[in-house]
Amino acid sequence: MLGRVAEVLAELRSVEKRFGAVVAVAGASCSFEAGRIHAVCGENGAGKSTLLKLAGGLLVPDAGEVFVGKGRLLPHTPAEAIQRGFSMVMQHFALVPVLTALENVILGAEPTRGWLGRIDGAAARTKAEAVLAELGVDLALDARVESLGIGDRQRLEIARALYRDARLVVLDEPTAVLTRVEAGALYATLRRLASAGRGVVVVTHKMDEVEAHADVVTVMRRGRVVFTRDVDRTGDVPAQIDAVTRAIMGDEPHELGDAEPGVVDEDAEVVVRVSGVHVGRALRGLDLEVRAGEIVGVAGVEGNGQRELLRVLSGELAPERGEVWVGRGGGHTTAVVREDRQAEGLVLDATLRDNLVLGELGRWTRCGVIDAGALDREADARLTRSGAPQDLERTARTLSGGNQQKIVMARALSRLGAGGQRALVAAQPTRGVDIGASADIRQRIREAARAGAGVLVISSDLDELRQLAGRIVVLRRGVIVADLTRDASDEEVGRHMLGRASDVAAAPEERP
Repeated sequence: MLGRVAEVLAELRSVEKRFGAVVAVAGASCSFEAGRIHAVCGENGAGKSTLLKLAGGLLVPDAGEVFVGKGRLLPHTPAEAIQRGFSMVMQHFALVPVLTALENVILGAEPTRGWLGRIDGAAARTKAEAVLAELGVDLALDARVESLGIGDRQRLEIARALYRDARLVVLDEPTAVLTRVEAGALYATLRRLASAGRGVVVVTHKMDEVEAHADVVTVMRRGRVVFTRDVDRTGDVPAQIDAVTRAIMGDEPHELGDAEPGVVDEDAEVVVRVSGVHVGRALRGLDLEVRAGEIVGVAGVEGNGQRELLRVLSGELAPERGEVWVGRGGGHTTAVVREDRQAEGLVLDATLRDNLVLGELGRWTRCGVIDAGALDREADARLTRSGAPQDLERTARTLSGGNQQKIVMARALSRLGAGGQRALVAAQPTRGVDIGASADIRQRIREAARAGAGVLVISSDLDELRQLAGRIVVLRRGVIVADLTRDASDEEVGRHMLGRASDVAAAPEERP
């Protein structure tokens, strides 16, 4: 806006960062101001997270200058950045699982009382409850983090940032684990923070969020800042967002693939059957069928049994009651993509070779000896199909989130053909993945269905479910409360997802 003078909370001037021969950030300049929601966009590996880690003192630049608060960031450490009002909520959580939610919120910023410096638990709880109220989050502060779902852990990370009264709050993919309703509530909170004089930076791949909520957008590509522009709400906002998308992709055409969903052939073989399955309070008499060639979407607010459903279908968790029939002959031959790629999908410090064949060494072992040549050929073929960087010796930790997900998908999809699996269960398959990689992953899922697999996609992204699935089932409190067509409205799906407790379908009666 002409004549607007805003307080700059952080600024990077011509910063560079290398990791060996890889240039992660190259001569990038950007500033973040109070009172604004600033979206940072770009493909996975474009340098977004590295840029913000430089701003927050987590990484030291090889060249250039970083300013936080009133001056240059010296010493260049996270503690100094936090002291100056910088707080960063990472995409992959930095919580202590065995501590309670409250203990995680106050960790490192514990209020004390008395000359012995004892923690003032009452003051800590009062402030934490106020933060949660500001966020509009109902979270049990005495619950251990290890018992919380991913959605609650994300909310806890945000609460921890606000607990420290940060002037500049940076959030890396904060809505990746949230439903559309929850994401809207989060952005309402972020707008209140900006209106109160804080600066908010959001790393996101979701252009609808940028269009609806951002005041300014920075696009990064291949380590460089392509542009930083205000979003002019008096102009053609969709056209402005189209320009952002083109800049992210480098004005390169991208084939989004066949958007036709996986629709059931009524004569096709049933490859997944769940009948009357009970697992504690998580699943309460669940019934579900998926046929060969069909893609079924599972919608629901996080923590309504999705995780337990995946574990039951993978054979990891045995139901207390009911039957599970998966794949050819009813054996557990499911290819699985888990929702947290870093914690459950990869061994981060292992090579891409090892990750691509994880759990399958028996295929290349004879008399206790691994056929290294055959294993390498298969790993190389899978890596080529994945589209991730072509270096089998590289560790998974060094990849961007999107490329990590490509490795996880390549391994799962290869097992569909190699191991005789007939079912694929994919949880949040494109969470935190850029536009191009998302399109590629979804296309591969469609191809798996066309090749005869039954596919179950568990996702918090309704648009993703509509693109992939022939039908969408809604899971709430451990039971399927609706079986809908893909063109069901957001209002209808949301009504089933968020219905009153009295509306929940009752579980089958207990039998003696």
